[in-house]
Amino acid sequence: VFIPSFAGGGAERVAFFVARALSEAGLRVDLVAACGHGELADEPLAGVTKVNLHVVTEFLAAPAWVRYLKRTRPRCVISMVRTANLSSAIGAHFVPEVPVIVSLHLAIHARPEAQWWFRRRFGLAPERFLYKRAAHVLGVSRGLAEEAATAFDIPSHKVGAILNPREPRDAFADIGTEHEAFFDKPVILGVGRLSPQKNFPMMLRAFARIAERRDLHLVILGEGPDRPALEAQARALGIADRVFLPGFVESPPAYMRRARIFALSSINEGFPMVLIEALQTGTAIVSTDSHFGPRELLRDGDFGRLTPVGDDVRFAEALEAELDEPDIGPNCRRAKREAWLTRLDPDVIAGEYLELVRRVIAES
Repeated sequence: VFIPSFAGGGAERVAFFVARALSEAGLRVDLVAACGHGELADEPLAGVTKVNLHVVTEFLAAPAWVRYLKRTRPRCVISMVRTANLSSAIGAHFVPEVPVIVSLHLAIHARPEAQWWFRRRFGLAPERFLYKRAAHVLGVSRGLAEEAATAFDIPSHKVGAILNPREPRDAFADIGTEHEAFFDKPVILGVGRLSPQKNFPMMLRAFARIAERRDLHLVILGEGPDRPALEAQARALGIADRVFLPGFVESPPAYMRRARIFALSSINEGFPMVLIEALQTGTAIVSTDSHFGPRELLRDGDFGRLTPVGDDVRFAEALEAELDEPDIGPNCRRAKREAWLTRLDPDVIAGEYLELVRRVIAES
């Protein structure tokens, strides 16, 4: 299982889940990171060998990855995240006897400002050329799988979807948070890497609109390069005393359980893990209608409010509408949410990955 780093993002957490599931099924598994840094670097992973390729940057991982493949000759590879997928597909070209599964976690045709710099510069041609050498291309939502088949011109039998798993049921014990003081007022909670894709500047603008009339806190969990800009924006909007950026935390669901609303402001998503967690906790949800995961996860808006991407006015209106709902509102939907989420049970998703890996090995 190949990832760019041990960062604490959703795709990396799925990689840990897949590595653990395949190992528990009796396969010998390496979890390989191009760069060994990240919040999950010390995460326990019994039965799995962690491998650090020690490259300077994930964008230049292909040579080290090809050397790893030639040295170890694994029966199958699963890569996740764009940079790892490109290196993985290059590996499929130079070591063709090793079948490769590339897993896509973000929408391909996003708004231009959200596009990965590589695609803005080179378009889809390099990925189209390389992904055709993969044994299988996965999307983490059905919409993303369909988009991949069209965008990369891949035969339908080589494309599929395996959804991201929910957390185990016992992972949502009623534990405390590291920052109890945040909850002396109702909390709107955001979770994610502080990066352009998550569009937290829009969330700050929407919060500023409603903070004029309501006594609330905005808490955004996560770390990333946009922190200085977000802190400066909060000061400029006059809401710095009510916006908190505590960084990476061990248990976001503990915060979701206490929050009044979980808010997702992303420009594009695949099948966001944080939204699955919010559904599990029963928290009220307001999300942008970004391709592809939110609408699929929220069942066309049955389990949360969907707003246009980038529209802080509509986002603020949705937050206020949800705040005006009785506190029991989200709980009324909890039973329906639980039934909906059974398709994401870890055993179900682990079985789908194991079946795919065995099929790809058998066909190689």
